[in-house]
Amino acid sequence: MIGIYDIHAYPGQHQVRSGNFRDIIDRYKKNIPEDKKIILGEAGYKYWREADSMLMQEYIKRAETHPFTKGSDSNMMVYDYFYGLDMSILAMDIMNGGYSAIAAWMLDDAMHSNGDSGNTKDIKLWGMWNILGEEVFGSPEEENIRPWYYTWSLMCRYFPAGIDILNVNGQLPHGIRVVAGSKDGKFSLAFVNVSDKEQIIRLQVPEDLEYVQEFAYRKDFRPKNDLGYPVPNRKNFTIPEEYEIRLEKESFSLLTTFPY
Repeated sequence: MIGIYDIHAYPGQHQVRSGNFRDIIDRYKKNIPEDKKIILGEAGYKYWREADSMLMQEYIKRAETHPFTKGSDSNMMVYDYFYGLDMSILAMDIMNGGYSAIAAWMLDDAMHSNGDSGNTKDIKLWGMWNILGEEVFGSPEEENIRPWYYTWSLMCRYFPAGIDILNVNGQLPHGIRVVAGSKDGKFSLAFVNVSDKEQIIRLQVPEDLEYVQEFAYRKDFRPKNDLGYPVPNRKNFTIPEEYEIRLEKESFSLLTTFPY
């Protein structure tokens, strides 16, 4: 009688980066009927586990001094560059794990307050921005697009609804995640390197990929237009059947043949 299965999850950074969370979602997937789909309908990170204790200390420090939230249901790290890497890894695990969708919690700080109270001093701060930063909170800079929008919007745009997630074979270096997909003859590949050094991936594809666009997300380099939307740093090049990709430390890269 159940049409689709839905779980909500807030893993820790170490749990995801170590690969342990992938084991958990695989167990959920194995325990639903084979003819049914499962989605991660609400996804983010929480840092209460011991392995994330340093992040938790920083979280508490920020929450204690923040004017818009008491931190009781927030993620104070949405301002940080690394959150864009972590949310991408989470999406990749879900895609490679055979799930049908993932939805991030959440789009906009202004959507929700703790307990639905409407208290502007205790919002659920999880968003890619706060659309009412100036009007309600007296802080125009809160309306700025936060870093994790960059990677999340690219994953949504270039792994669209209906895309087939492809099986990726091979031994990956420590700290690397990869996902690949195809739809209507177009392909996308995304990579995350959360290690502390540059990594080289030797990619083999069934045929040359033409008219490729490349997007990059690095701490000091993420091209965007005047509105803050991602733009490619390279475009209209060809990936041969054997191709070497250099991934800088703590970086995200996306290659796609989708034309938009």
